[in-house]
Amino acid sequence: MTDKKQDALSDIVQISRQYQRSIRVDADIGRTDALSGYICHATAGSVVDGMCVQLSGTNQRCFTWTGPFGGGKSSLAVALASALHPDKSLRAKAREALHLNSKAAFDKAFPVRKGWLIVPAVGRRGSVVAALNAALRQAQGKTVDGRNKPNGQTLIAELLEEAQSRPHDGLLVIIDEMGKFLEASALGSGDDVYFFQELAEAAARSDGRLVVVGVLHQSFAQYSARLGIDTREDWAKVQGRYVDLPFVTASDEVVELIGRAIEVNRQPDWIPETSKAIADAIRSRRPSAGQGLAHALAGCWPLHPAMAALLGPISKRQFGQNERSTFGFLSSVEPYGFRSYLNSTPVCEATWYRPSDYWDYLRSNLEPAILASPDGHRWSQAVEAVERAEAKTGDPLLVCLIKNIAIIDLFRNGSGLAADTVVIKALFYNTAQEELDVALQKLSALKVALYKSYTGAWSVFEGSDFDIDSAIAQALVASSGVDYARLAQLMGLHPVVAKRHYHETGSMRWMELSLCSIEQAEKVAADFRPRKGEFGTFILALPAKGMSARTARLRAQACSKLRPWPVLVGIPDNHARIAELSAELVALEQVKERHELSGDAVARREVYARLAATRANLEDQLQAAVSLAKWHDGTNDIVQPGSKLSPVASQLADELFSASPPVWSELVNRDSVSSNSVKARRDLLHAMIEAESQEALGFEGFPAERGLYETLLKSTELHRQDASGVWRFSAPFDGSATGFRPLWEAARALFSDGNTRVGAHEIYALWSAPPFGMKQGIQPVILTAFMLAHKANIAVYKDGMFVPRLTDFDIDECLQDPDRFSLRWVAIDEDKSQILNGISKLLAEVGESADAADPLEAARGLVAMVFNLPEWARRTQRLGDTAKAMRDMLLKANDPHKVLFVDLASLLNAADGKSYVKALRAPLQELAGSYGKMLAEVESKMLEALDARLDDLEALRQRAHSVSGISGDLRLDAFATRLANFDGARVSLEGILSLAAEKPPRDWVDRNIDAAILELAKFARRFREAEAFVAVQGREAHSEAIAVVIGAGSNTKTISRSFAISDRHRQIVDSKADEVVSMLERQGLGTEVLLAILAKAGMTLASIDQEVAND
Repeated sequence: MTDKKQDALSDIVQISRQYQRSIRVDADIGRTDALSGYICHATAGSVVDGMCVQLSGTNQRCFTWTGPFGGGKSSLAVALASALHPDKSLRAKAREALHLNSKAAFDKAFPVRKGWLIVPAVGRRGSVVAALNAALRQAQGKTVDGRNKPNGQTLIAELLEEAQSRPHDGLLVIIDEMGKFLEASALGSGDDVYFFQELAEAAARSDGRLVVVGVLHQSFAQYSARLGIDTREDWAKVQGRYVDLPFVTASDEVVELIGRAIEVNRQPDWIPETSKAIADAIRSRRPSAGQGLAHALAGCWPLHPAMAALLGPISKRQFGQNERSTFGFLSSVEPYGFRSYLNSTPVCEATWYRPSDYWDYLRSNLEPAILASPDGHRWSQAVEAVERAEAKTGDPLLVCLIKNIAIIDLFRNGSGLAADTVVIKALFYNTAQEELDVALQKLSALKVALYKSYTGAWSVFEGSDFDIDSAIAQALVASSGVDYARLAQLMGLHPVVAKRHYHETGSMRWMELSLCSIEQAEKVAADFRPRKGEFGTFILALPAKGMSARTARLRAQACSKLRPWPVLVGIPDNHARIAELSAELVALEQVKERHELSGDAVARREVYARLAATRANLEDQLQAAVSLAKWHDGTNDIVQPGSKLSPVASQLADELFSASPPVWSELVNRDSVSSNSVKARRDLLHAMIEAESQEALGFEGFPAERGLYETLLKSTELHRQDASGVWRFSAPFDGSATGFRPLWEAARALFSDGNTRVGAHEIYALWSAPPFGMKQGIQPVILTAFMLAHKANIAVYKDGMFVPRLTDFDIDECLQDPDRFSLRWVAIDEDKSQILNGISKLLAEVGESADAADPLEAARGLVAMVFNLPEWARRTQRLGDTAKAMRDMLLKANDPHKVLFVDLASLLNAADGKSYVKALRAPLQELAGSYGKMLAEVESKMLEALDARLDDLEALRQRAHSVSGISGDLRLDAFATRLANFDGARVSLEGILSLAAEKPPRDWVDRNIDAAILELAKFARRFREAEAFVAVQGREAHSEAIAVVIGAGSNTKTISRSFAISDRHRQIVDSKADEVVSMLERQGLGTEVLLAILAKAGMTLASIDQEVAND
């Protein structure tokens, strides 16, 4: 068994589709169905009658219909246009709907033969001239040419011509939503409001053939409220050209329309009685109410009759007019709205949509708008009362009762309703009167509701007596003036970006936008210089109170300027309104802090609401101020109101940075570069130094640095192939890297002569300034490209010392501190070129590389060779005088140009390039070979002391392996270990020499080498002694130890000698010993005699050796 679905009210109650759709005059005129169900109520009839009177009796031809949203103004406009339409059947239907068949005055005011030309336009925040021009072209059956901007005077002339071409008819212009065009004019984004005056004056001269109707929701004055006093007076003059016809539907008419909008299949039986009670209550306070009001109220179910009677006055409220129409409310699906009630309420439980339900709707959807309206104070009191009732009692009847009283009390004016006993009983028809009386007394006791005997009705308890307007007035008197810092904060000022300039050059540039007084603007403009990356500033200046508009404009023009940096000063047309709202905001901030509000929730709520509304209004005014300002640039030209500032900034950037090179790189074409981009840029710079001759600088794949290369160097053609196909950095020329040519030439012009040194920071400053404006992020890349492109002529100095060749380390230091680096331009003539080419060949002879195609590279190579000499060679005094002098000269030089071509020429006593090169060869070769020569001498002496040969180092290594670690002497063991790995290479020899000298090679001087040679001799002797005892350690001996003690003669002289014989002498020792023994044995002598012979011979040999040693 399934539950049967219950029908909701929405199943039996519908909102007529005619009232759900809004009329659009440009689309609905000419459609028969647009008139279906149209009701011409008394208000609409009076508007048409008023127009007829003016047209017939005066030369007035322009009208405005002013009334709230949803009142039927657009529907009347469609009906009026249909009554004048060329289609006869449509005309007949419209005349019948408007009840015109019996009105001769209409036929006199609007004579029709073939039909009028209808030109309907719908307002938007833009040009009214463009909209009317398009509407006229469409009415004429022509196409709209969007390429030509229409002119106001031309358009008016065409309208007059078209009207006069219809002698028995005319032309009706309908401007629906005319307020949108007025708003655009007020904000500066539309046409001047003077157009409406010209149109009205032209219509007045048209003999009734041109009639203009504008549909408004509020008067001209309210649209111009944001403007200054002078401007508001001008608008008032324009408004005087139009007859304003109020279109405010009477409450009874609204009830009738609501009844027609709500379609109900069936109604409860108890409705008529309640409707009559409400109608009688209204009639008792508003006798003019019609006799059919009770029937009309009954037709509005499920709206309660009281709620239906209130909707008319509510729609006329400021918050209602600006936010919702009556029929918008009926069709809306917002929370607690009428449609929500229909969808959520079952038919079996249906009663009414009462004012208490409407309270919930307003609280959920429109409370901010109500608080900012004139009803804000009373609404705050009502909210406070309802919240107190909810907090102090849990009785739903009391809460519902106070909500109904609050709504009726809020909107009673104009409705004829009051929360008296009869009305309250009608609202709670199924609740006993006694119960209602008790509930009302409880509300009174809680000080939530108050019975007013003079009105005979209940109202919300007035819980606040705080006079906000008086408090604001007091605060305004004590106010110190406009708080510009607060205004700037509220305005949310953003820089004005030169977007077009950015798209065309790749460089992001902007101008600051600030707000201050005209006096502050003069001070800022006087000494303005960019500080945060901007290149200029827009200053929105507010004149002081009492300053005339002319004086403000003259002062703004006087302090504006275009050079050296653009400073544009603008005076907004709405400055008076800004000052007024600013003062009110400051006053409200002060009122908010008053101690009286601490215990007054109603007043506190209202103050906060007023504060929020004032802040929002001020923000709107400030945002509009930029477009409403007339900007001065110091010339007679003025940037007119409504102009966008970004194109102005782009134009100024184009003029100021006319030679800016095009670089499209988001990563580095900026002043502040991210850490990831810094790394990519550093890697690119390193590759520029190390891999200039490689395609794409040797990058593989596509890392970030490759992207920078493609953007900064490849696409700009600063790195390209030369005529021989070699990749190198090249200067811009015709057809290649043309965007960098002015920048390049300016940098080259800094080197006025050969003696001028230009700091890297000076070049950066030149490139940063107009007309280049190069961003700091790309400057190191372009400077490096500049140096490499001109490396044949540019000498680089760091801390005043010449840098022979740039390294990664130099690049990193230059990135950190450009002030340490400077450049010099070296001019190379024929004689210098011969010298440099000769140096290049000499360097090749000594094993140094130098680019013969680049003369200055040879000079760098010579200096680099000296700087790269081992430390000993840079200190030793064991060189020839010329070589030593040349070395010291090059090491101490901070100007290689002077050293090479002046000092060295004098030292070498060279008269020309040929003799220079010839004299340079010997000392250069001596310098280049000095260190190797010293090492060779040390090696020779060490091997001799070790009794080893250079061509048999393997035997020496085996001997060292045997000796290593057996002596107990750490230094000897270290010597043996290094000998065990000695291969004759420079590094291994330096290791042995460092051990002997007890210093690393970088610290060697001449005396260290002498001491090391002596130490090596000692090492060698102890090494050979240790060799004789390797067998003790169980190792293979590579020498034989011999000890001899001999004594002879009467004075016995004893000779003691011990020594070792190495492996390479062992064979010859054994062979000769055998020969001596064999010779002695043949003598036939005894053993003692033979030993004596050997002893005598040994003593003789030892004596000879001793004499040699003494000599």
